[in-house]
Amino acid sequence: MTYRREFIKSAVSASTLLLLTACGGGSPTPAAPAPTSGGAPKPTSPAAAAPTPTTAQAAATKPPAATTAPAPTTAPAATTAPAAAAGGAPATADLDQLYAEAKKEGRLTWWTAHYPQDAADAVHDAFVAKYPGIELEFIRQTAQVIYQRLNENLKAGTHAVDVFASTDESHYLTLKPQGVLASFTPPGVENLPSAYRDIDADHSYHVGALGFVLINYNTSKVQKPPQTWNDLLDPQWKDQITLGHPGFSGFVGNWTVAMWDKYGWDYFTKLAQNNPKIGRSINDTVTDLVAGERFVGAGPDNYSLSQKAAGNPVDVQFPTDDSILIVSPVGIMKDAPHPNAARLFESFYYSKEYSETMAKTYNYPLRTDVPSATGKGIDQVKWYRNKGERLQTGIPEAVDQWRQTFGV
Repeated sequence: MTYRREFIKSAVSASTLLLLTACGGGSPTPAAPAPTSGGAPKPTSPAAAAPTPTTAQAAATKPPAATTAPAPTTAPAATTAPAAAAGGAPATADLDQLYAEAKKEGRLTWWTAHYPQDAADAVHDAFVAKYPGIELEFIRQTAQVIYQRLNENLKAGTHAVDVFASTDESHYLTLKPQGVLASFTPPGVENLPSAYRDIDADHSYHVGALGFVLINYNTSKVQKPPQTWNDLLDPQWKDQITLGHPGFSGFVGNWTVAMWDKYGWDYFTKLAQNNPKIGRSINDTVTDLVAGERFVGAGPDNYSLSQKAAGNPVDVQFPTDDSILIVSPVGIMKDAPHPNAARLFESFYYSKEYSETMAKTYNYPLRTDVPSATGKGIDQVKWYRNKGERLQTGIPEAVDQWRQTFGV
């Protein structure tokens, strides 16, 4: 039997949310109700119920300087496998032996914000097909909501999760000093491009997914989509823009910090004058576009393109002033209840089957030997990436500024 989970609405007080965001990962108040279990149907929209958007510490008086740069014009060459992991954990593991040990445990729990529900379902199916005898139970939610739940579990001393996968790298920079992440170098990680291979020198987390925030639009309503992020400030788009919320979505948090650093907070002051519709998940932008409620947005590549492939009137525009690259980590919890199954599952991320699943669901493959669904590799995109350290302070500050600017 397999299990798939989604969060139900958390009954969390405003003070809990304030504490969580302001402290960047401090321990919130007691845990929210347990998620529902069983064979939940695939939602028509991946957005799920969540707490009220979080508040944060006071924002900086001026936008910080940019810390990132566009991608190279060619894909970086692969190098040799990384050094052994620190902290006494096995550096690598023989997959056959690991599978045998994982089957004794019989299951694992994965909490993820990496991709829409259909892609998470596809990863589940590919893993259990490759490794029968291991049940994969998972929760798919937005990054800030799932991180809040993890912190509630840590405070309560509850070890319910084996593998944690967020779209906000700053979560791992907060968790790592707490000693709650296990160091492990998965077999197959050497197949990654060197630019993404060692995002943590101690191997307490690795890249688990790649994606972009770019301009998405309704093809039935828009013949000439915006070409740059600044084009969204044009009054012609008043009452026609859809956005997610940085207090919920790691993708939106990344995008907000990037726009702030590139153009200053005045960018959002001007954007607010166009009265955008603000949801929660970045995937809400796609729902709005498909429904014709809004015409353009700052949206995800994966869900936009999968909906386009399904025949819906939505497409994407790679902005000439940089798409925002999201490097989403994955890590194993130190007190994982199923440590061998967790290591096997993290190793699966670097298999050809995982990258093929990514391509089939319009996510970017991690491996360079698997082409993307569009045929356009990351090395062919002009991109901008926030450093994890910048996100650690930038997202909480941006949430506070956002609420002041947009009132939500």
